[in-house]
Amino acid sequence: MPKYSAQEIFSVVSKFQLTPEQEAAISNTDTSAPSLVIAGAGSGKTELMAVRTLFLVANQLATPSEILGLTFTRKAATELAVRVQQGLVKLRESSYWPEGLDQDFEPAKITTYNSFGNEIFRSLSLQVGYDADAVLMTEAGAISLAREIVTQAQVVDFPTLEVFDKSLDHLVSRVLAAASALTDNQCQPDTAIDYLETFVSSISALPQSDKGGAGTYAYHQAVIDDATSSILVFELAREFQRQKKLRGLVDFSDQVALALEALKQQDLSLPHRFVLLDEYQDTSGIQTMLLSKLFSGKPVMAVGDPNQAIYGWRGASSANLSGFRDDFGQGEVYSLSTSWRSGEAIVTAANRVSQDLNSDSGLAPVLLRAGKEAAGKVFALVSQDEVGESLAAASWLTERVTSESSAAVLFRSKQAMRQFAIALEDRGLTAEITGLSGLLEQPEVIDLISALRVVADPEAGADLMRILAGPKFRIGPRDIAKLHQFAKKLTKVRKEVTPALPITLVEALDEIRKPSSRQFAELSELGLERLIHASELFHLMRTQLSLSVTEFAWAMARELELDIELYAHKRSKLPLANLEGFIARVSDYEASSLRPSLQGLLGWLDYAVTSERFELPKTGAKLGVVQLMSVHAAKGLEWDHVVVAGLVKGSFPVESRDTRGWLQPGKLPHKLRQDCNYIPELAWEAATTQKDLKQAVDAFAAANRLKHDVEERRLAYVAVTRAGNQLLLSASYYKPGIQKARELAPYLTELVSEGLAELIEAVPEPLPANPLIDQAKKVTWPFDPLGDTRPEQVRAAQEVLDASPTLASQSVQLASIIEQAEKLRTQEQPEIPLRLSASRVVELLADPDNFRQMLTRPLPVPYSSAAERGTEFHAALEKAFALESELDLDDWDSDQRALAENFENSRFASRQPVFVEQSLEFELGGTVVVCKLDAVFQNDSEFEIVDWKSGSSPASQEDVAKRAVQLALYRIGFARWQQLGIEKVKASFFFASDGVEISPEVPSETELAARLAELRTALRPL
Repeated sequence: MPKYSAQEIFSVVSKFQLTPEQEAAISNTDTSAPSLVIAGAGSGKTELMAVRTLFLVANQLATPSEILGLTFTRKAATELAVRVQQGLVKLRESSYWPEGLDQDFEPAKITTYNSFGNEIFRSLSLQVGYDADAVLMTEAGAISLAREIVTQAQVVDFPTLEVFDKSLDHLVSRVLAAASALTDNQCQPDTAIDYLETFVSSISALPQSDKGGAGTYAYHQAVIDDATSSILVFELAREFQRQKKLRGLVDFSDQVALALEALKQQDLSLPHRFVLLDEYQDTSGIQTMLLSKLFSGKPVMAVGDPNQAIYGWRGASSANLSGFRDDFGQGEVYSLSTSWRSGEAIVTAANRVSQDLNSDSGLAPVLLRAGKEAAGKVFALVSQDEVGESLAAASWLTERVTSESSAAVLFRSKQAMRQFAIALEDRGLTAEITGLSGLLEQPEVIDLISALRVVADPEAGADLMRILAGPKFRIGPRDIAKLHQFAKKLTKVRKEVTPALPITLVEALDEIRKPSSRQFAELSELGLERLIHASELFHLMRTQLSLSVTEFAWAMARELELDIELYAHKRSKLPLANLEGFIARVSDYEASSLRPSLQGLLGWLDYAVTSERFELPKTGAKLGVVQLMSVHAAKGLEWDHVVVAGLVKGSFPVESRDTRGWLQPGKLPHKLRQDCNYIPELAWEAATTQKDLKQAVDAFAAANRLKHDVEERRLAYVAVTRAGNQLLLSASYYKPGIQKARELAPYLTELVSEGLAELIEAVPEPLPANPLIDQAKKVTWPFDPLGDTRPEQVRAAQEVLDASPTLASQSVQLASIIEQAEKLRTQEQPEIPLRLSASRVVELLADPDNFRQMLTRPLPVPYSSAAERGTEFHAALEKAFALESELDLDDWDSDQRALAENFENSRFASRQPVFVEQSLEFELGGTVVVCKLDAVFQNDSEFEIVDWKSGSSPASQEDVAKRAVQLALYRIGFARWQQLGIEKVKASFFFASDGVEISPEVPSETELAARLAELRTALRPL
């Protein structure tokens, strides 16, 4: 019998009361057997695990170091670790601290599933023929290797390659998926190939019907062809795995699989008496096997929600929760049903959406109930078309979003994101598209990628035409056609060129810059001038390929003047947001690739377009910003106000692309999967004719369709439960390019018909024809460089002419007048953005006039070797802290090594931060301040923020005082986030160039808030 109750221990860290469910899950759990907690959305699972840890320590059931906690992301692991550590510090100061436990205790081990698998692999690697320092292959590296294997594959080795009729990128994605499925299900490639060959051989011999017939029905031949293609995919996946081993490469799944293999030969003793498994529904089959091998029969507490099992595409199995007791042993099942996130109306709507899910998992249903006082509201709106839907959603959000609230628009797919972003920006809201696939749909990003392809690929003719016809060059269709003819002429006159490999459009453009080649071109004078300019630009860029991929992308954006175009035609308060977001992802690729290159980046992007795994957001909710993202990306996040858009069949839910199950090329046969007892199976062995097999395939497809419908409903549940205060469910009958009105999603009709969602307007009947067809936008080509501002600027120019008849009578070109008018127009005082980074706040407070000038005439940040060195230094520190290792100095020059040596000689080198590169934001003086903390260290109940600087320490006290504002903002933000007194948070700079540490006096929160509010008022446009 525990000495202290869960509520007594909870009182040390909180003034609130535990719910009976929380108390039962913490206190009543058998301390010698596994247990499962079904935690509904927003029910406080992190708090449960933290208090469970304190309960075990206080009752002397375990020391902190004997407790292991695993979760998926570093962010989640850090948050849980900090909450546990803070709780232990408070527990140590209370009467509940065990007498025999040292005050200077070793903390609990809280880490990610991947990091834990890595640790087990490193300790056992020699048992399975790997070095402990085997190179960890990232996703970018895997894509690069798969492309290399597919590109170099020969028909003599892979005979079916000759008839494979899909694209290179399609085959690469199939190979990667097949390799992952083999590893996650502990299946050898030869086993999958043998199964598929047996399948093909058996069904190829089937007669057409009971009456015989030697022919083959078309539908039957299609099944044979797909299975034959699948054999090819698994053969390539086998080569992929072979090459990984030859090169000493492993990914996270390999590490888990190899660790599991090693454990068959050798037992491993771990110090962990109690284990906490977070988000257990998202674990893969191979992770479950490893954890079961290590901890079966032990007091493992798994926490998860079957209704939020939405990551099947990355190997997670929805059967994990229902199979928990089979894997770990019989134990009690507890539930957490009180949602502390959402109001009652939203919780009620979520329960209705999940109603048809509760029997799917095989576990007792968990119905949410609201734990917060605010009732919340659920609204619904149906429009005729997607444009109307986006405008209505923007109007709804405009009435609710403030600088102190957060909001999001969630989508099942990316197609409508830009339309909604435009509607939001036209309403004056700040919109941010999150997730790589959404960014890849933005025009400025498409332009940049097209230009990168032109540099890297001489076959990128379509991409070149987009750039030539764009605002930078404005080449007309006649001159583009003449350029094509020019390429044909060069093909004929060049002896070294054959008709089989003709001069491409890209190569022809490169020739235009050479005077000797122009004689074959029949271009207009203006067209020739512009094409020479384009040719010289791309030639210049090819000479700069020695730059890093990120630097090269920025250089290309500047050469195309994309930043200038975005500011000249801005409709958003943050016109560069999409471009910067995309290049941040380019930087991610570069940081994670073994050998980053422009070609590798483009291949990575091609793969990313079709993969949900690239949708995970870089940050959480942002105050005063409407974030647009997929539902997959939104899991784990929450906002005050949420719009769930596109609730129509075909959009949300999407149509099933997986009804053929493992009959699709590259899919692992279901009988070879670890979760085969929980998924549909094709009864092909019983078929005696082709018609029998057709019936079996149809039944298999129907079962897969039902499974897909369940998965889509889970996504709807996740989407609904992201809202805290108000939720809007929106839909529209028509989108561009369709003729027939779409049906409303079942989730929407259920909630409306049962009175669980308040209609803003009565649901209209769909129009007989798509109204967007009649409203098709006319496009002028070449594009007008003045864009939407032309009427305004022409009007301004006419006013100048009317005011000066003498000037008008002279031969002054209208273009110069327009230029003068534009200068006058742009001299208006801009408004200070609602959101400012901490560094921009420092600039604003230091020199308001210069700050306003920068807003008026923003300039791109020039390349700086010092800035690059600083970025690399920060990245190296982040990596070292993540791996709990020393700085990796390979390939560092002398200047970089000096930074590292100064850091290694500092007091921080031997310490492990609790937060690294932590983003947070808060409102101060009418401004949302965005901060990114380099490192936060904990000293008992106090915290110290350290900002790494790669330069030298400041020479004057004036400079120190200016920089101190940044530390002041970090302290305020962190104290608010962690709900601490400001006196508990210290802050300092570490200047790595000379090894100097400075902890300056900082201004108070009251002083900074007053100065910000005063400047925002003073600089407000008239």
